[in-house]
Amino acid sequence: MQGEVEMNEAAPGWAMMPRPNRRLTALARETARCALPLLPEGAGLFMGLEADAAGALRLIWWRSDDFTVVAEISATPEGFCPADTDEGALQEAATELLDYLAGRWPAPPAGYGVITDGTGIAFAPDHPAPSASGWLVRQATGTAPLLAIVALDPSGPCALLAPRPQRSFH
Repeated sequence: MQGEVEMNEAAPGWAMMPRPNRRLTALARETARCALPLLPEGAGLFMGLEADAAGALRLIWWRSDDFTVVAEISATPEGFCPADTDEGALQEAATELLDYLAGRWPAPPAGYGVITDGTGIAFAPDHPAPSASGWLVRQATGTAPLLAIVALDPSGPCALLAPRPQRSFH
């Protein structure tokens, strides 16, 4: 991802984009806003939004306490829900965000996406497909850290994915 990962102190716990991009930030905020109605308060869910090489958008809901997949839907733009529904609004916003995000790689990967808790949006530049086997474990263990476009809620359902400061015992 062209050397774009570095810690920004403006969002404790999350590595932020080092060079803010107004368009990307606006798209991420809109996508998080559209995802919020599909993440019931108190349910402990967060969501993956992923584009594939065939142009389909995949929505994945995970439970935050054990990373179990709760639900998945996949559709191409022709099969999106009406734009005046919560699902349709999210599909449209996520597609616009992911199309723009694809330009962050010299050659977009076959599958790439973001996660959201309805507050923020983050992705893993080196392991871009949230549906890939072991993706959440890599995030939780810090082996493939997330890069936030808009900071996730540090006490929300993605809290286990936040980078932890390195500690040593003397």
